[in-house]
Amino acid sequence: DLAIAERLAQEARPKAFFTQSVLHNPTGTNLTPAAAFRILQLAERHGFIVVEDDVASDFDPGRAARLATLDQLERVLYLGSFSKTLSASLRVGFLVGKREWIEELTDIKLLSDITTSEFAERVVHRLLTEGHYRRHMQRMRERLARSRDRVLRRMEHAGMEVLCEPAGGLFIWVRHPAWDNAVELANRAARDGVFLAPGSSFRPYLEASPWLRFNIARSDTPKLFESLARYAEEGSLRAAVV
Repeated sequence: DLAIAERLAQEARPKAFFTQSVLHNPTGTNLTPAAAFRILQLAERHGFIVVEDDVASDFDPGRAARLATLDQLERVLYLGSFSKTLSASLRVGFLVGKREWIEELTDIKLLSDITTSEFAERVVHRLLTEGHYRRHMQRMRERLARSRDRVLRRMEHAGMEVLCEPAGGLFIWVRHPAWDNAVELANRAARDGVFLAPGSSFRPYLEASPWLRFNIARSDTPKLFESLARYAEEGSLRAAVV
């Protein structure tokens, strides 16, 4: 909500604004060009930098605009990683930004943990230079696309409402109209051994939310959708009683 962002920028005078412009976690959405332009305007007007966290970039099958590209790295620090696409054990990422920012961050890196694993860096380098990474990501995007199609169809059949159909990535943002607080739904599901991620977990002050985040790579299971259909019916009955 850019109106809220404007108000908070005026009140808090932040030094930095962290965001995911593409395949956002948890919503799976992409930033529109108009919204991206407004964010860069706010950064210029209120004097903060924008940290663009683009760890899901290689899951994107398209060419969505990045803040770093639009800004030409004047106020944007761009972050990337291979931990989401290859393995959580490969803690290798990269930064793109102004030279003076990178030099300062390099000093902080050296003071805090000296260096990243050279072995992990060499593994990633080899995967990149020999073409293995490109082929791996092509297979990953195809598998995720098939899984996403199945999960979205099953969500609709279970009575769930999806915020949007993501272009790629791992996450979808879903709610059922009969459940106003996703924490209540998550607690109900936990009693059956089904563990859900309520939207409040992704809010700064854990405010109540009707939305849930689903990882499509782990959601393509019959038990989940049988349970969701049952909870949807329970929620509808409860709403009718109220």
